[in-house]
Amino acid sequence: MSSHSPVFRRLQQAVAPVIAFTVMAYFIFHSVEGERGLLTYWSMQDRVTEIAKVLDETTERRKKLEQHVISLRANHLDPDLLDERARAMLNAAHPDDVIIFHHDGYQDMTTIAAHTN
Repeated sequence: MSSHSPVFRRLQQAVAPVIAFTVMAYFIFHSVEGERGLLTYWSMQDRVTEIAKVLDETTERRKKLEQHVISLRANHLDPDLLDERARAMLNAAHPDDVIIFHHDGYQDMTTIAAHTN
């Protein structure tokens, strides 16, 4: 095969576009699928949204706890909170108080109702 044959000339002309296409395909693939590609970016954006939501919930809970701590300080003592904590810790109630027991289910309620009838 001589170097001037039409097949050899066509192969020489096709080498540059094939190499260019391969390099472009490589970069396009890694810009989408790579470690820092578009798919990773989108999944990180979803994760950032979830973490921001958790941060908001945690901040709200912290504010509530800070308010609770402030109300327990000696210079700002809330009488209702003091009364509630004292009754809970001493397991005591005023004779005029109405006490409502909270049950963790209704299985016991059916046996109580059966015994009362």
